[in-house]
Amino acid sequence: MNLNLSDLEKLSDLRQKGILTEEEFQTKKKQILGDTPAKPQLPQENLSTNKTPKKESDGCLKIIIFLFIGSFVIIFISLIFVFTNTKKEAKPVDNELLISDKPKTDQQKIDSAKISNENFESLSPKDQIASLEKELENKKLTKIQKEEINIEIKNIKELEFAKKNISAWDRSNPKLVRAVKKAMNDPESFEHVETTFDYKKNKVVATMIYRGKNAFGGLVLGTVNGTFDYDGNLLEIQDSN
Repeated sequence: MNLNLSDLEKLSDLRQKGILTEEEFQTKKKQILGDTPAKPQLPQENLSTNKTPKKESDGCLKIIIFLFIGSFVIIFISLIFVFTNTKKEAKPVDNELLISDKPKTDQQKIDSAKISNENFESLSPKDQIASLEKELENKKLTKIQKEEINIEIKNIKELEFAKKNISAWDRSNPKLVRAVKKAMNDPESFEHVETTFDYKKNKVVATMIYRGKNAFGGLVLGTVNGTFDYDGNLLEIQDSN
């Protein structure tokens, strides 16, 4: 520090004598003192106020996102609840209107027709037949309309009979096969060949061709007719040989 003061005194003396200009004096002075420009410092107040808005904005953004997600979840759950309850309540009312024996108003008849067209395929075969038979009681139906309804009833019965009483393996009827085997001399020799079904109004006639051994041990063809109701009960057997 003392050395710096001595140097400054010398510089000041040289300036006063006119040997150094003012500019040269200032330059040498800075070199001796080692002066460097100080970095400006922001006031503490400014630093603290700059950070606060960022924290507040982050908090607001989180709240907005949370509210948005919460609202979406509530709406989604509400829609599921409403849809489920509506679906559960609609079917019993529809089916009751279709099969009810109570007299219907004109508006209920219109509603019944609409429901029938929309929900008929979703009914069980038994309920489909019951619905169509109720339609047959309508005295305003034409002859052609009644015939069409009867055909539809018959078609439903045929499909149900085939589903429950015809083997998917060889299209035989298990009840008729068992009855024929029981009457044969050698049930083990039975071999199904073909069975055809003739669907009448209130019955089904099955004609079965089969192969088996006779009383002499010879292999012969046989034909038998079995009569069924539409519930699948075997009512009668006739040997056609």
